[in-house]
Amino acid sequence: MQLTQKERMYLTDAKHHEELCIAKYNHYTEAVSDPELKQIFSHSGHQKTNHLHAVEQLLQGRVPQMGATGQSRPTTGQHTMSSSPRSGQTGSVTQRLSNTSGTGSLGMVASHTQYTGQGGLSEEQICNDLLTTEKAVSDLYDSAVFESTSQEIRQTLNHIQREGQDHAFTVFQFMQKKGWYQPQ
Repeated sequence: MQLTQKERMYLTDAKHHEELCIAKYNHYTEAVSDPELKQIFSHSGHQKTNHLHAVEQLLQGRVPQMGATGQSRPTTGQHTMSSSPRSGQTGSVTQRLSNTSGTGSLGMVASHTQYTGQGGLSEEQICNDLLTTEKAVSDLYDSAVFESTSQEIRQTLNHIQREGQDHAFTVFQFMQKKGWYQPQ
């Protein structure tokens, strides 16, 4: 599949956004104490890893196989898409990002997303951060879908966007349940 310059630009941006999301979900899974929130973040982080793999495949000119949209609230240990690393890669995406050195974009992402937890954010602030992040990523995919000439790219990005919206809605529902997000 031949990519246009604009498609390549959007996919490169999407790759960086997904890397940031993975780093946040992985870190926040460890940072929160609420078991339900840990489960929500863990599930979303696994799906974000799959999204990153799909975007990387598109950048290589290959059409990824996307599974059906999963439940927005998984049960423990249940994931709708494979979260294992691609062949030839070991460790989590967070580990791969952390091990990247130099001034390349991956190194930049890792250095800006690692958070020590000292004087950390509250669970409410963490949820707000992830909800805001998912909104921004969804906006990127929205533009990319409208400006892509390839039907395969449009379908893949639309699928990823829907799953990202599901992640945001699950966080939103959790926040509503806790009284952290009240409609005006």
